[in-house]
Amino acid sequence: MARNLYDVGDRTPDETGSWLNEKQEKRARVVPIGMLFGALALAIGGAIVFGQLLPATDEAGKTTATTTSITDEFALCDDSKGDACVLGADAYAWRGQRYHIADISVPSAIDAHCPQEAERARKGRAALLAMMNGGAFDAVPDAADPNPSARILLRDNVSLGQLMVLKGHAKPWSGKPIDWCKG
Repeated sequence: MARNLYDVGDRTPDETGSWLNEKQEKRARVVPIGMLFGALALAIGGAIVFGQLLPATDEAGKTTATTTSITDEFALCDDSKGDACVLGADAYAWRGQRYHIADISVPSAIDAHCPQEAERARKGRAALLAMMNGGAFDAVPDAADPNPSARILLRDNVSLGQLMVLKGHAKPWSGKPIDWCKG
C-alpha cells in the first residue's frame, strides 16, 4: 500500500506561490479578431480586383470571353482582321478578330447555289451593317456554341440575329443545311 500520495516537494508551493496543479497556464498569444477580419476583407477585395483583371476560365480551364459593349462604326469589308467591319450576313471583324453570329443561319455569298441565294446574302450583309451601326450593342459569347468566336449580339436585350430572322434575311440556327434557292 502506498504510504504517501505525494512526492517530495509536492506539499510546498513553488516560487509563484501556487500549489501543484493549481498553476495558471499562460494565455497563448492570439491574433486579435479585428486584425483577422481586416486580413480577410483585404483578401476578398484583392480577389475581386484580380478576378476582374484576369480572363475568366470555364471548368475545363479554357479561357472564356465576357460580354463586350461595342459602340464602333462598322463598314463593309472582306478582311477578317479588320478593325470594325461586316464580313457577311452572319460574320464581322472587330479589333482584328473575326466573330460569327451564333443564333442564325444565313445564305452564303461565296458558295451560293443560285443567284437568289447570292442576292439574299448581299441583302443580309447590308441589313446586318445597318443594324450594327444603329447604336451600341453587346456581344455576348454563346455558351451553347463551342466555337470561341460565336457571339449573340444584343441591343436592349433584343437579339440582332433574331431581328435578321424577322426581316427575312436569316433563319434560326439549325445544324441542317437550308436550301435558299427555294424562294
